[in-house]
Amino acid sequence: MIITGQLFIMDKAVARKARKVLWYYDWETIGDALMDLSQRFLIPSDVSVDLCMPYGPIALFVNDSRFRRIFNSLAECDSHYDLIIIQNLTTKTLFNKIRHFPLTHFFTIMGHKRNEDFSRMELSYERLAQFFEFDRTTGPIEPYIALPTMKAPKSEGVQILVAVGGNDKRRRFDGWAAVIRSIDEQWPASHAKPTYMLVGADRHAKEAAALISAQFPIERIACRLDLPDIATVAETIEQSSFFVGADGGLMHIAAALRKPGVGIFSEIHPEWRLHRNSKMKAIFTKGEINEIAVDQISNTVLDYFMHLMK
Repeated sequence: MIITGQLFIMDKAVARKARKVLWYYDWETIGDALMDLSQRFLIPSDVSVDLCMPYGPIALFVNDSRFRRIFNSLAECDSHYDLIIIQNLTTKTLFNKIRHFPLTHFFTIMGHKRNEDFSRMELSYERLAQFFEFDRTTGPIEPYIALPTMKAPKSEGVQILVAVGGNDKRRRFDGWAAVIRSIDEQWPASHAKPTYMLVGADRHAKEAAALISAQFPIERIACRLDLPDIATVAETIEQSSFFVGADGGLMHIAAALRKPGVGIFSEIHPEWRLHRNSKMKAIFTKGEINEIAVDQISNTVLDYFMHLMK
């Protein structure tokens, strides 16, 4: 950065005076985006903030009340900003910044950080507080997204959305059929049994959905696989009553929609991924995700449901 001259325009003093800011977020992972951008509401209200997201779940921020405008590329953005927030500092992001805004001051949230063993919400909070100098007494705020007016009504009765499949072994649980059976068998007689919505988007999801669908009446199981876009996925989650699934993009959407649910975690500690006030209850194992007992998941779901019904 010394060679390019960018090191000399990483200036904390500019952030205090900035009134028009661009957040350049060049990262495609759904959950990471929701956590990384969660602290946007703590930027002082007299600062206008635009979002540029070339990759990732930009549709989840279309109705956001904090971002003035959102863009798919730096070429589409306004010609002038007082400050640019660069999420990840890479050769690519720095090149694009120099190409479009060579003289604009900037700072970075993550720098060159690539590991997973930290809270992305906490890091975003600390970096924004450092540069904008807001009061740190509240701590990080919970991720939040707002959806447009619903196109379809919410499901009648209790509908449990189950996130199935997953390409990452740490996030692919193979026992969902047994979990659903266990929930069904122990469901309180005082309440009508739930229906289940299976959501996923890969070969493993299709295999899991086929296995589950073969074991339950057709009217109890619905499948929404390979949905066309992330906005439809979010709407489907919003229409459900309760979420169950592994740590991943769908779980983070559910958490940001303040949906009650149970998330299961392998290796990655839940406190790194969930806000302390999240409605998502966590089950964690240091080992492989399929070491988590079926009964532990179903009992956690049932206990949480009974708590919600009080």
